[in-house]
Amino acid sequence: MRFTDHLRTSGRAAAALAAVLLALVIGGAAGQAPPLTNPGFECTEGFAPQEGIAGLVPAGWTAARLAGNPRLDSTRIEFTGSCAGSGFVERLEGDDSLVILAEDVEEPPEPGKPFDVVIAQQITVTQGMTYSLSGWMVSFCGGSAIPNDCPEGHYIAKMVGLDPTGGLAADAPGVLWAEDRRNFTESRWANLRLAATAQAVTLTIFARVVSPFRWHGAHAIVDAFSLVEAPTAHFVDLPAAAEGMTTTIRWEGALSPDILAIPGGAYNLLFDMQVRKIGQPEWEDWLVDQPAGAATFDAAFCAPAQTYEFRVRARAEQPEGMPGAFPNHRYPGVWSAPAGVTFVRGDPCPPRAYLPLLTHASP
Repeated sequence: MRFTDHLRTSGRAAAALAAVLLALVIGGAAGQAPPLTNPGFECTEGFAPQEGIAGLVPAGWTAARLAGNPRLDSTRIEFTGSCAGSGFVERLEGDDSLVILAEDVEEPPEPGKPFDVVIAQQITVTQGMTYSLSGWMVSFCGGSAIPNDCPEGHYIAKMVGLDPTGGLAADAPGVLWAEDRRNFTESRWANLRLAATAQAVTLTIFARVVSPFRWHGAHAIVDAFSLVEAPTAHFVDLPAAAEGMTTTIRWEGALSPDILAIPGGAYNLLFDMQVRKIGQPEWEDWLVDQPAGAATFDAAFCAPAQTYEFRVRARAEQPEGMPGAFPNHRYPGVWSAPAGVTFVRGDPCPPRAYLPLLTHASP
């Protein structure tokens, strides 16, 4: 082959390879999670008034009051006077966050009135794909002073939610929620996360704060939301039936391209498995925090046969105390559909010991 022919052949091969890679990139991007608008609640990206809401609402989000009359604002604007204001404000990443303050937060005679407020963002997604949401919140019952005087039993519920059908009603029965009630004295910033499979071409993201008790200083701060395609998990060659009382259960899964692309990320893929006898409503943990692999399950029953159901879920998490992406988002997947294994005993259960009932006649 002449050198010029080699160049032409190499050029055609390179062009073909580039086309394949471009198709893979385009195809992969089409299936990945779309970016959220203002996920860090930065005032530089916009806060604006909304009818019926006290204060300012972050760009890209819609607020709804479910109870009370709390005030929303950019944390930087609230505490420094402007978006360009200098000085420290409570936040987890970037330069700003969202603060939600109870009505009359420190104003007598009844400071810190109860409230329930939610912000929501609708995004276009791929129907049937599973998405994982991670967000960060911190709550202050009794203000931020130490020592803290929040009464025992009082709390502020911090919640993140997903509506797989894309609705905007936070009280709809199909909305999934993750909740944390710890005060800042217990948890500081709390990471809340959950996953859902999109049932429509729209998915709704929620952040909600519920302060059901009146107490001074009641407020919460929201920051650093992240939505990714969730990690996956499935069983490998799970038998439909097993002779005897034991069988080997195998599982595996994968991190999504979104998670693998996180700058500085050091994510491990972990698995949780649960089991129940068929017909029972409650699941029991079998294995947690496992890498991909296999384990032997020992059944326990006396009937000739018994069916157990298994399910598995993946989680993407960075090792605690090790270098990695910041903030340390954790991304769960969803539980797999229940898969049944029928165990057939090779021998009957040993009979129970029988002790005759003795009666003693009175003398």
